[in-house]
Amino acid sequence: TSLWVAAIAATVLILRPRIYERSKSLGLLLHLCIAVPFLALSSRFLVNDTTIQYVVAFGGEALPLRYRFAATWAAREGPLLMWALWLTLLAWIWRKPMTELEDASSQELRLRLIHGFSLILILISISLEPFKQTPDFFIGAGLNELLQTDLMVIHPPLIFLGYSFCVHLSAISISKIFNKSKSGVKEQILTVVRPGLLVLTLGIGLGGLWAYLILDWGGYWAWDPVETGSFLPWLALVALSHLRTRPGKASNNAWIGGGLIAGGLALFATLVTRAG
Repeated sequence: TSLWVAAIAATVLILRPRIYERSKSLGLLLHLCIAVPFLALSSRFLVNDTTIQYVVAFGGEALPLRYRFAATWAAREGPLLMWALWLTLLAWIWRKPMTELEDASSQELRLRLIHGFSLILILISISLEPFKQTPDFFIGAGLNELLQTDLMVIHPPLIFLGYSFCVHLSAISISKIFNKSKSGVKEQILTVVRPGLLVLTLGIGLGGLWAYLILDWGGYWAWDPVETGSFLPWLALVALSHLRTRPGKASNNAWIGGGLIAGGLALFATLVTRAG
């Protein structure tokens, strides 16, 4: 039920992205509805609800509470719902014009794209059935021992938050492509790039530490496909952050292209490299 409620809320926000202007409480409620499936799923892990197959497969009553919570993103369903939560949080933070130069049409298209992608993630999650009931005689393997570390609690949320910043960059770029005025795109993109680069740097750094200390991948970096996939959007954010060092030489189209590349590489790192 929570998944369909989230899908309906995302649809309403696609149709009325500035609904908060009429009713702030209704706008906040709709954003919270998109976050509800992840919160509901994580709560099932925290209480070890064995009626849900996903919990039985990766959770366990013997796990410390923080590892039960981290087990929420041990497979595909949890990360998708967490990603939708992060996207919705950023959409709420930047629900208003990001700069004085962002007009209403660009703002609406930017928000529609964010909520549209959240809707896609929710629909994919519905197809995966994260709340499927546990069949008879089903025995789960529990959380892999290599995942029972505090880095599991911190690293994946940071990585997906970083990807959410990248998707928001693409939404900004697309909103400018379909608008006659491209003014203010540099300021908007830098507003997102700065925190995005910080978060993704922390996430990748902690992932390298995890690989070195726990996973025995032979070092902090082994050029594994997942590692390389996360490195590519980071490079895009670094390149965008350096465009500001060329005042007057980097055109608006360069900023727009960089934003598109960052979002595209984030999708490559997740829906292609990680999930196939």
